[in-house]
Amino acid sequence: MLTKGIADDGNGGARVRVLNYLHEQESGRTSSIGQEILGFTKEGKQVLPERFNQNKNKYWREIVTNSYKIVSLVDLCGHEKYLKTTINGLTGLSPDFGCVVIGANMGVQKMTKEHIGLCLFLKIPFFIVLTKVDMCPQNKYDETLEELRKILRHKLLNKFAIEITDKTTENEMIKTAELMPSGNVCPIFAVSSVSKMGFEALTDFLWRIEKVKEITIEEAISQPFEFEINENFLVEGVGLVVSGIIKSGVVVLNKPCLMGPDKLKNFKGVTVKSIHVNRVNRHEAYSGELACLCLKSTKATEKLVRKDIRRGMVVIDNMEKPEPVTSFEAEMQVLHHSTTIKPHYEGVLHCGTIQQTVVLEEIYGPEQILRNEDRGLVKFSFKYRPEFVKEGETILLREGKTKIIGTITKIFV
Repeated sequence: MLTKGIADDGNGGARVRVLNYLHEQESGRTSSIGQEILGFTKEGKQVLPERFNQNKNKYWREIVTNSYKIVSLVDLCGHEKYLKTTINGLTGLSPDFGCVVIGANMGVQKMTKEHIGLCLFLKIPFFIVLTKVDMCPQNKYDETLEELRKILRHKLLNKFAIEITDKTTENEMIKTAELMPSGNVCPIFAVSSVSKMGFEALTDFLWRIEKVKEITIEEAISQPFEFEINENFLVEGVGLVVSGIIKSGVVVLNKPCLMGPDKLKNFKGVTVKSIHVNRVNRHEAYSGELACLCLKSTKATEKLVRKDIRRGMVVIDNMEKPEPVTSFEAEMQVLHHSTTIKPHYEGVLHCGTIQQTVVLEEIYGPEQILRNEDRGLVKFSFKYRPEFVKEGETILLREGKTKIIGTITKIFV
């Protein structure tokens, strides 16, 4: 409803237009990462395609061409079964803001608190959208709203809840949007995809919010190019294409780069043959943009194949001298663990688009153990292959209900 402007029929008709797979449309559960865009004119009016087409290449190009500002939306999974995919999206696609969607008739679920916790610990400012208010009894709606206020008042969150409606004044909306990057406020919207109630306020808010820090073209040019691979495709007639986010710098056509590391710690020489941002062909792309790059080996005798590329690899400037990392030290905090953590503990690490099992080699301290809510300096090693990580990056460890968050302080090559 938000991106197409076409109201739902009350029977899941709207989700068919955005979900990727048939089983998602049938069950209503998102199991993959979906992407959509919102376009706005200079005056803040939403740009909608003249005629809806399921082919994203056609209607995205129309929206991008007619828009002054583009807001990219990343649809993540709500169900517990697909939590790994949600964490991949939060760490790998570096969203500026989070939108926690709650069915007003369902109330605050266990996974709602889980997703709010992930936004909190990954330092992502978020707002809340209560959907299906047209079919929610007033007492249930009030109960859900009160529980949300209670959660947001908790000392860990300490956020001020602001209810936004179609009656909210322009000045109040501007002030709320300006406060969003600070993370001190949490706007709450109530919408109905059937009656279109609340969508005017929600789209106006999305038009007004700005990134925490906009990177200028001059700043981007001064940085070395670094691109994190999230997915790869073999496009007929085009070749090997990788998608992901540009972490820093600028990429231009025919730019020579390095891609890796592979299992042998090597980086391959590649050339960027084409660039697409929001499915529109470009001559260059800048830091912070989600892009697709068509890559070709710099060696005429060598051909790139999909099995050589995996999520977590990087494409970087060929002037850099990247060092694959086999182990690292990190300052960690245990968010939840039912017993004790000792050396040789294993868990799945998420860092950017990297997802790999790590082994805890050493806990620096007299006890050599970590318990629930403990902090400590530890040393991890990658179990299967080296990765490209840097000091200062945020990492998240997951293993069952165990969650540990931290920051890399030292790397070992």
